[in-house]
Amino acid sequence: MGNMPSENPQLIHKLFSSEQKILAAIVSTITIFFIAVSSGIYLNYQHTLEDNSAQMTNMAANMVALAGSEHIGGDFPEYEVQSFTDNVVRSNPDIVAVEFYDKNNQLIYKSIRQSTLTTDNSQNITDHVLPLRQRASGKSADGLLGTVHIKFSNKTLKQVKTNSNWIIFSVFFTAWLISVIAVSLNSFLIKKHMQALVQGVSRLSDGDFGHTINEKKLWGDLRLLASAFNAMSGKLQSYQVQNLDTITFERNKLKTILLSIADGVVVCNTQANITLINDAACTILGYKSSDWAINTSLKDYTTVNSVRCFQSIIKAFEKEHPAAEENAKKKETSNSAQLLTHRVEMPEKTLKLMLSPIHDNDDEMSGFVLILHDVTKEAEVDKMKTNFISNVSHELRTPVTTIKSYVDTLYNHGSDLDGQTYNEFVETINLETDRLKKLVNDILDFSRLDEGNVLLDRELLDITPVINLTVKSVGVLAEQKNITLSTTIESNLPKLYINSDSIERVIRNLLSNAIKYTLENGRIKVRAEVIDNGKTLEVSVQDTGIGIADEHLPNIFERFYRVETKVHTVKGTGLGLHLVKVAVEKHHQGQVFVVSKEGEGSTFGFRIPLGEPVLPSGNMGYTFSDEVSVEVPIYTSTLK
Repeated sequence: MGNMPSENPQLIHKLFSSEQKILAAIVSTITIFFIAVSSGIYLNYQHTLEDNSAQMTNMAANMVALAGSEHIGGDFPEYEVQSFTDNVVRSNPDIVAVEFYDKNNQLIYKSIRQSTLTTDNSQNITDHVLPLRQRASGKSADGLLGTVHIKFSNKTLKQVKTNSNWIIFSVFFTAWLISVIAVSLNSFLIKKHMQALVQGVSRLSDGDFGHTINEKKLWGDLRLLASAFNAMSGKLQSYQVQNLDTITFERNKLKTILLSIADGVVVCNTQANITLINDAACTILGYKSSDWAINTSLKDYTTVNSVRCFQSIIKAFEKEHPAAEENAKKKETSNSAQLLTHRVEMPEKTLKLMLSPIHDNDDEMSGFVLILHDVTKEAEVDKMKTNFISNVSHELRTPVTTIKSYVDTLYNHGSDLDGQTYNEFVETINLETDRLKKLVNDILDFSRLDEGNVLLDRELLDITPVINLTVKSVGVLAEQKNITLSTTIESNLPKLYINSDSIERVIRNLLSNAIKYTLENGRIKVRAEVIDNGKTLEVSVQDTGIGIADEHLPNIFERFYRVETKVHTVKGTGLGLHLVKVAVEKHHQGQVFVVSKEGEGSTFGFRIPLGEPVLPSGNMGYTFSDEVSVEVPIYTSTLK
């Protein structure tokens, strides 16, 4: 089988440690058992050998004594006694010497094994002394003929003991070794088979469904376990194949939804580390990509001025939605809202945050989702509305206060004023009334023209009289600042479909702004001409005023937008140019433009396509066909 997977070192370590302990315990038990058994058998065998040897020695001694009695007590010649004695010594290797003594303890004959006495003087010799008696009445009254001394050697017994010791040791050592090898082999095979099972489980936990274990290399219950594992792995693989398309579809659907959401979506775990983020959130937060943002902490996110704008919000959210161990207590004492909303002011944008917890199957919070909605534009509009209200209030208060003061003076002291002063008062009241009327009209026009369902009546008219009449009406304002006001109108301008009142108001606003922001003795030129190969009419108002900085040009036509600089503090509502844009682009399908350079002057104007208006189905405003439409830049940066 293959090596154990590196992903489970602790499991392998535990498996090996337990097996080693069990194997050591079994081997120790077997060793103790065999030592005990072999020691018992050895001691018992040694004792039995010694008893048998003693019995054999006593039997041999008795037989020699009995035979010797017959030879000593009979009528045998001396040489037969000697021959008998020598035969006894020669025939029994354990007998070292035989000595016959008479009853007076006088030596009759002595036979000694010389080789034994001379070569092994250190061996133990046992001496058996037995009496020699007659079987019947004889020469002596007590029947005692004498004694025989038989000396036995322990050499054979020692050899038997030595050989038996080796046999016992060999048998038991062989049995012990076979037992240890069998136990070790069995443990090794079990470990090897368990490695295969652990490897299979590891592969399965890593998602390798369908991985099988070779059952032929296993045996017993392990083979049954491997068979059950293979069946489970096969079912998991089948389930995976059946659900792969569904899982892929759901994942792609979720990814598509997240990517298509205009708002930023950030999913974090309980440590506020980002686990999922869409492209919109990356753009809002300034991350290079979603991969770059994954696993970073939202608490550590800092703005360009090194402010951790999310840290306090996340801490407040965590207090409302505590960790799992505190959640049960929190549920009993609080019913806080699941959705937490905050507003974050960043250096370059304003964000509206919505935090909502993510719960697992046990209803414990496993993270949270953060929705980022860029409300920078709305914040700017709110700010501009506030400024607008302030400006309108100031603008309305000034003429009303002036009119009120002059009317009170005329009402209470009119008879005391001379004719010139009286006429000056009336003229001032008239001018302030016109100013008040213009402010009210701007507000009404803004409210009316911005509605989507407003449709202005348009007629095929010549724009030249409209331009001349408007220029003449503002001539008095230009004369007050000694501003030269001139017109350059191309002859025989074609007629076009316009609303004369709306276009007159557009031109009046452009001229009024030019007069406001042009210093004494300046010049203003009104130009009208056909461009774009006869497809478009362009009207422009060029002045020599203070100009506009480049950074303000993209927003100059936005509602409530005002440019306040150190050069001028002219008050206004901030609606004039926005109304120009709405009237031209929304109600005449044209385009406005501005060309300006700070300190040198500005050129404001508009372009209206020539041709028949077309009103598509469902559209509340006029448009023009492709033959007469034209695309022109809204602004350029400088005036050459």
